[in-house]
Amino acid sequence: MASTKFKKRDLNRYRKIYPYIRREPRLVTVSENDVLIEIGEITFTDASTGTYAFIETFASAPIVTAITYDSEGNDSANVNAFISALTTASVTIDTSQNFTGKIQFHAIWIES
Repeated sequence: MASTKFKKRDLNRYRKIYPYIRREPRLVTVSENDVLIEIGEITFTDASTGTYAFIETFASAPIVTAITYDSEGNDSANVNAFISALTTASVTIDTSQNFTGKIQFHAIWIES
């Protein structure tokens, strides 16, 4: 499994300016390796299987985490969500029983 470190850099520190009033820092997050992150949502309507096609193009299969969310307010999100199929182009998420709601997921790929 690949890993990376993220650092915060202040872009205002790269120029030599001596203003009367100090500027607010402009922080950006920089990684050592290439990272692709995609966040998505699958809507379930009395179903137990849902598929999502990635917008990003991953070089290999990403790591995906998923969580159920009761968007209808009917207390039906008490189900287990698990990944049944994963490719570089799509993910298929199954649940332990039919439910109405949403599953939110994060797909993360880090260059090794």
